[in-house]
Amino acid sequence: MVMTTLRFLRNRSSRTLGGTTALLSKSSSSRRGPSSCRSFLLTDSRQGFGTVASVGSNDNEKNDRLLVIGSGVAGSAAALVAAETYKIPVTLLFAGDVPGDCNSWWAQGGIIYRNFDPKSGDSADALAHDIHRAGAGLCDDIAVRKVSEEGPDRVRQLLLDITGGANGPFANVPFDKTPNGGLSLCLEASHGAPRILHYADHTGMIITKHITEAAARHPLITMQPHTLVTDIVREDDMCIGVATLDRSTGQHNIEYATRGTVLASGGLGGIYEHSTNPAGFNALGSSVALATRAGVQTSDLEYVQFHPTSLCIPNESRFLLTEALRGEGAILRDATGRAFAKDYHPDGELAPRDIVARGVFAESNKSEDNNGGAQHNAFLDITHRDADWLHTRFPSVQSHLSKHGLDMAKDLLPVIPAAHYTCGGVTTDMHGRTSLDGLYAAGEAARTGLHGGNRLASTSLLEGLVFGASVADFIGGSEQGRELNEVSRHRLDTVVVKSNVEAHQTNNNQIENANTNRAVQLLGQVRRVMWNHVGLVRTPSGLSTAMEALADIQAEATELHQICPSLETSGLRDAACAGEAVATASAANKQSAGTHYVVPDDAEEFSDDEEDVVAAR
Repeated sequence: MVMTTLRFLRNRSSRTLGGTTALLSKSSSSRRGPSSCRSFLLTDSRQGFGTVASVGSNDNEKNDRLLVIGSGVAGSAAALVAAETYKIPVTLLFAGDVPGDCNSWWAQGGIIYRNFDPKSGDSADALAHDIHRAGAGLCDDIAVRKVSEEGPDRVRQLLLDITGGANGPFANVPFDKTPNGGLSLCLEASHGAPRILHYADHTGMIITKHITEAAARHPLITMQPHTLVTDIVREDDMCIGVATLDRSTGQHNIEYATRGTVLASGGLGGIYEHSTNPAGFNALGSSVALATRAGVQTSDLEYVQFHPTSLCIPNESRFLLTEALRGEGAILRDATGRAFAKDYHPDGELAPRDIVARGVFAESNKSEDNNGGAQHNAFLDITHRDADWLHTRFPSVQSHLSKHGLDMAKDLLPVIPAAHYTCGGVTTDMHGRTSLDGLYAAGEAARTGLHGGNRLASTSLLEGLVFGASVADFIGGSEQGRELNEVSRHRLDTVVVKSNVEAHQTNNNQIENANTNRAVQLLGQVRRVMWNHVGLVRTPSGLSTAMEALADIQAEATELHQICPSLETSGLRDAACAGEAVATASAANKQSAGTHYVVPDDAEEFSDDEEDVVAAR
């Protein structure tokens, strides 16, 4: 629990900060040495908190480009279609050392395609039905139809491209094949037909590898690693670029673009203490935070999906046990061996994720008296399947299990839900347009309406392909896109370079290290607050506590980032901002649906006090 932390933070709540928080040097590019920290406050910004007014030099030739933030499936799809189809120069910005350092890499299960066997009963209508069913009736039908109908063609275009061999303009991913050479399609939870393309149990890895390699070899795409995007740059009612920080050199830049800026840096599952998302910057809600600070609309942030089956090992990070295991027949059992999934839904293990997750959570919460004294009470069992087949089909999972002395062919696997996916995000239309002209979003960063209250398994990679490509189609292939390009060119032609005041500078390593350590400490507090109070089961008082705590953390995070901008302070600032936005959206929605589950404050069976026993081991 975090009550001691909350009391500490409340004592600091009288702190006030200066007007804006943009991080800029006196010119568009200045260097910060490894032992110096700087904070820059704009003296004349009409844009307000978290938005950078136009600053820096104006190179029209360089600026005639599209900026894409994020190197995963959505970002790479947008970049490739823009560059290859419309001959638009693209700069792909990402925080990692290599483009594969993104959340798309970690997707285990697969990507939805289409089962063209008439006996399967699969069709665009059938997929749309499954998406709506999983989404708790909250999906936008236009988004569902778009993905269901356009999905197979986008997969063929971007992932099954055989036109240029190994050096074609797009990717040719070596998905698993059937013995007769056809594409192997598997079944996953809540799908009415086997329609999932896969590559063993590391489909995200192979897709990301091939699509980022295609982007890297394209002559019109420039890959820019080590780049943290700290703020949106806007001129009145238009996004004209972003402010960045090179995490390896400390260099601050303004990156302008007349073709637009695409937010595709993933979701916010990493702001929870227990998450299936990898450690690092990618899952700390950067796109939601950038949009929120810039006053850009977000929606459905309360719908954070918790995966039902993450491996629960004491004092270890959660590890995803893919949905495909249950698709291949894995059974959820309690400590006595009883199968319990059908207690919660007639479809049992193949019910929508939110229902299965709450079932696993409820079983885990049962007292020791009810399960024979066992410490844990929820397990995944696939021991009835052939061992050789299991180890071939799920090599990544078995490799991880082996490190803990477990074998999926012999052992029951202890499981617990963990934060997994952001169903909401930056609000967009069907072209990826946000509420700010010139700013787009795609993939997990976006709220397209596809997922509603709960995401259907293996829709995430497909959504990234479809909407990433649609952003490029709008920018390069529509009259409105071309008109926005002209308006943006004009804005940049008339940009007035504003002066900045250097608010503080220090060359003290001790101060820098103290701020970094404090940022790491506060990020841990954000994660505990989110898990305890904005988690799988929520209460009104818990959400109120979270909003107050996160507001205080965000204030301190902003100040730390002003003093010493770094990977740690930037990640904390984004996580606190995104966390407060999720908590606020959750408190505003009184209706339980999908992944957003609210119970009265006196609902003891889901008390936060049990968290230490259940999931903080």
